[in-house]
Amino acid sequence: MAQVQIARGLEGIVSHATQLSEVDGSAGRLVIRGYDIDQLVGQVSFEEVAHLLWYGDLPTPSQLEALRAHMAEARRLPTPILEWLWGPGRHATGMHALRMGVAMLTLDESRPDDVSPQVNLHRAATVTARVPALIAQHVRARSGQDPGEAPDHLGFAASYLYLLEGREPDPTRVEALDAYLVTVIEHGMNASTFTARVIASTESDMVSALTGAVGALKGPLHGGVPGPVLEMLEGIRTPECAESWVRSALDRGERIMGFGHRVYKVRDPRAEVLSRVAERLAETSGDRRLLDLTHEVERATVRVLQEAKPGRDLYANVELYAALVLHEAGIPPELFTPTFAASRTAGWTAHILEQYGDNRLIRPQSVYVGPRNRRRVSGP
Repeated sequence: MAQVQIARGLEGIVSHATQLSEVDGSAGRLVIRGYDIDQLVGQVSFEEVAHLLWYGDLPTPSQLEALRAHMAEARRLPTPILEWLWGPGRHATGMHALRMGVAMLTLDESRPDDVSPQVNLHRAATVTARVPALIAQHVRARSGQDPGEAPDHLGFAASYLYLLEGREPDPTRVEALDAYLVTVIEHGMNASTFTARVIASTESDMVSALTGAVGALKGPLHGGVPGPVLEMLEGIRTPECAESWVRSALDRGERIMGFGHRVYKVRDPRAEVLSRVAERLAETSGDRRLLDLTHEVERATVRVLQEAKPGRDLYANVELYAALVLHEAGIPPELFTPTFAASRTAGWTAHILEQYGDNRLIRPQSVYVGPRNRRRVSGP
């Protein structure tokens, strides 16, 4: 049999052409629908970038108003979902709860299998609005609170904080969270996005594809890093301890959280924009302790990794500064990955829409490497 080249992890395989984003690992660029990420973060809101992904353009004022009104209505979860959250769902935690909850997001739809373009565009905005509400209401249920309802005038980021805390949040924290949500909204053909597109390629429904994406994100090799980054920073404690801590961790064979990326061979551009968000937060609060520590950890880690692993191109990825921004915005560490999912839902649904628009069943091949010519042995 001819030798078959196997691309483990689909390394180097181009599976799709997309209009949604470009991830340039060599240049360290992330482009969304033609806009470099630093043209969006801190410049436009999460809802505007979601519209950009779904429709191809940033919204006009009237389009933005209509989208925000739709999402404000959609975040009022259907009664069966609330009953599950305050019933069996209270026993689930974190991404387990999110995976189960996301599967129910269209319980109030009469035709959940309708995958026509207009229905799915409407559905994309609905489920994107419902994911942060699902996360926050689950927190309320587990802490013994009643269901909450955010005022209609609050946008995506502000309403999430309101539901978590029961009060209107400080604008500085809202801006920081919104910047984070824009930063991670879309990032090419990563594991969870590919999972969503595989499911959509079977012409299954959008929520089935979304549930699969959440399941993929749950894995620690994909979406489960920001919490451990914060734990690492707290363990290092002071900038003076950074280099010795990193060297000791490497000697023990441990991974340094927040560094290295499958695609980027330079500093992750999302780390750059989030480090600027963190600077603005520090200027407002007057507290630079954690930011200065993060900067020194980045410098020390890059220096030590270049010595220990020459040629590996291991630099800060998005999670290093994401942990800092989410912490300063008031998001508890156990919600870091679910909050990432709340943002990425807009990107996932955009990919699902694109897959439906030019669909071909995704069906790669495999090569058999097991035993051959075996014979069953009859009884005595």
